Amino acid sequence: MSDSNYTLTVFLVLFVAVICIFIQKFFKKYLESDQYYYLKDITLVAAWALCGIWAPDRPLKITIAAGVAAACVGFCQKVTRGKNLRFLYFIVGLGFSLFGPRIAFIEFAQGEYYYLSYFASIAISTLWIGIFPIFFQEIDEIPGMCGLLLTVSWTLVSIVIMLSSQNLREAVQLCIIGMVLILVFWSRHIHAYRRLTEPLTALWGTLFAGLSIFGVSKGVAFYTLAVLPLGLFMLPLIETSISVVSAAFSPKPTGNLILYRKLLSRGMDHATSVHTVVMICALIGCIAAFIQTGATSFLALMAATVALFTVTGIFFRYAARSDKSQSRKPDLWGIRVDNISLNYALTQVQHWINKGTDHCMIVTPDALAALRSRTDARYRKIVRNAALVLPDGAGLIAALKLLHTPIQERIPGVEFTEHICKRASYEGWGIWLLGGTPGIAETAAQKLTEKYPGLIISGTRDGYFKDEETDKICQNIKESGARILFVGLGVPKQEYWLEENLASSGATVGMGIGGTMDVISGKLTRAPIIWQKLCLEWLYRTMQEPWRWRRILKLPVFAFYVILTAFHLDNFNPDQSNEDPEAV
Repeated sequence: MSDSNYTLTVFLVLFVAVICIFIQKFFKKYLESDQYYYLKDITLVAAWALCGIWAPDRPLKITIAAGVAAACVGFCQKVTRGKNLRFLYFIVGLGFSLFGPRIAFIEFAQGEYYYLSYFASIAISTLWIGIFPIFFQEIDEIPGMCGLLLTVSWTLVSIVIMLSSQNLREAVQLCIIGMVLILVFWSRHIHAYRRLTEPLTALWGTLFAGLSIFGVSKGVAFYTLAVLPLGLFMLPLIETSISVVSAAFSPKPTGNLILYRKLLSRGMDHATSVHTVVMICALIGCIAAFIQTGATSFLALMAATVALFTVTGIFFRYAARSDKSQSRKPDLWGIRVDNISLNYALTQVQHWINKGTDHCMIVTPDALAALRSRTDARYRKIVRNAALVLPDGAGLIAALKLLHTPIQERIPGVEFTEHICKRASYEGWGIWLLGGTPGIAETAAQKLTEKYPGLIISGTRDGYFKDEETDKICQNIKESGARILFVGLGVPKQEYWLEENLASSGATVGMGIGGTMDVISGKLTRAPIIWQKLCLEWLYRTMQEPWRWRRILKLPVFAFYVILTAFHLDNFNPDQSNEDPEAV
């Protein structure tokens, strides 16, 4: 490739980078956090698409087109939630194999070649391209892991390619584009408590797979560019393989990313655990590069690895501190809401259980719960003292936005409960379900164990029991060894019960889940996505439970007090003593 073509590529990429920086700076002050990051994802995909349109070489165009197509599949995954669309990545891989570069032969270390038939070449290339987005999504289950590993692996592979004596012009161009866009969207990729999510994992996974086979069409051995990626991802690959085999043959699957979870169980914090796992992957990748390319590349990769981990370590620590900052706790009528992501909340629960922290309560208030806090001092005190307060209701989030303290992400109780159960299924945490009408807890337990093989349901009990039975229930929970206690007695009864009995139950984490068991059991159905987006879940549930209309009549009261608060006309003192729990 001529110097003029390289110069043109760099100029075009820098032009796209400037546009991306302008978009991020301009819209940051106008959008909420979740909307802003969604815009960044779309902008990143669009930037790749522009680079693909302007790319001078056909193989490069096809590779970027495959990455953008995979990102579109990822957006569909994110929107449809629960739909298994991963097979579409292999269709993207098939298109790449038919029209782009593919694995046509394999060269062995002795200089021998094994040429693949046309159909074998198509099949292997399709599998290679299709499996990387899925693999990236598995790694992305741990917040921060995929973004950091991607940054490190892309940098190291780029160094190997640029040091190569082979004619890898398309690979070099792809490396340049990727490095520039990673730098432009640095905060999107390097964050201790944020996932890349499906669109970006699909985009980068496809591009990474395409990058590793570029050399084949130029007569370069496949293993030269394949061994380094396999070295970088060897540890996650082994752990994923163990997880798949365990899920297939064992009633208690091990789950993914075993080393990360072992580090957490030894008391290491989340950010350090992620950093350690990625450092080990980078060292294995450096060794693989040394075997393939010699001492020069090895020294260059080691220097790059040290520099990368110094810089990303600083960013990881900064993100960890900022997410724990008290300033990220919006306040409404004396109760503070944790302005954190779902992934951070899950990581916090895991940290409590691994550390053996005593009796942590999680509260998920909605608008009416916040309204209750004005008149119910006991409930207000419980929420204040809770280990986590997760924003559930759309009305509460809208109120906080109006008061200029927006929440970055809504965390519905139903979703958080299911995510905890998924994590518990391979961590081995016992779960106890308490509440609901007779038979509901048992049905919910059955549904959960079917959905999450390996989940341990330590016990169930309906919510119709007398006060004198409480001690016996707590004793049963304690003897079962359950780490997590879900209580569905309705607000505020479930919070009262947990305040009085969580310590006696022996559970590490207690959470009031309201009617979540009714939804999980199938007694109620959750609102369709369009209703959720329109913030009409409350109406959908009222249609299923007409008796709830009395509660709905209190929403105008909530809105009235929010408006008074916004105009600084509300004289409510959250420290006042008011023991009237029936006022709301």
